[in-house]
This record gives sequence, C-alpha cells and structure tokens, in this order.
Amino acid sequence: MITYDQFKNIVVEKLGRDISSNNEQNQAISSKMEDSLFLVAGPGSGKTTVMVLKILKFIDVDNVKPEEIIATAFTKKAADELTSRRLSWGQEIKDVILNDHIVSDEDDLRKLFRLDLNQVLTGTLDSVS
Repeated sequence: MITYDQFKNIVVEKLGRDISSNNEQNQAISSKMEDSLFLVAGPGSGKTTVMVLKILKFIDVDNVKPEEIIATAFTKKAADELTSRRLSWGQEIKDVILNDHIVSDEDDLRKLFRLDLNQVLTGTLDSVS
C-alpha cells in the first residue's frame, strides 16, 4: 500500500514516535517479514512500541492481512496494551493515508476501507494457544 519511508514519516510526524533517531527500533520495525525478531530490553525501553509498529508495518507496507497476524505477550495487561495501541495508531495511520491522499490506487483504497485491525489475534501465550 505505502512505502516504508512513507510509513516512517507518518509514525514520526503524526504519531510522535521518533523511530528515525533510534537505530535499533528502526532496524527492528523495518526488518523483512521473514526475519525473526526476539525483543529483549528493560521496562520503558519501547518493546511494545516496536511490536505495534511492526504489526502496522506488516499491514500497511507489506500487505499482510490482519487475520494472518498473531501477537503475543506474557501478561494480559501487556496484550491489552498491544491491542489498544494497534487500534488507535492504526486508525491514525489509516486517516493520514486517506486524508493526505498518499494512496491513489483503487484496489489499495478498497483494501484500506475494508481494513479491520480487530482481526489481529492478540493475547497471552496461554490465551492464543
């Protein structure tokens, strides 16, 4: 739908998440779909931000359908935070794409209108098994 550079600009300018100055976060978010990632970091270091933006990058840049994504966390609170941010940031990104006319292809516009971010399966390891 959009390029990674367009996605990154929206994230930095509209969501206020400065991933462009944090090389490790930018590297994790921009990595290829087939690359496995294992995020290990202390509290407040941006793990949830990276996970949410990676999911949204899969959808908006890599054209992965939301129902093909599973996101897990160790606690229900963390899983709920993943869902909350994914829905709010995903809607903000969608609004920017539509309002700023970033996408003009008819098929991409149809996909964007039908996009249901609630279809991403999110939960704890126990709840999604």
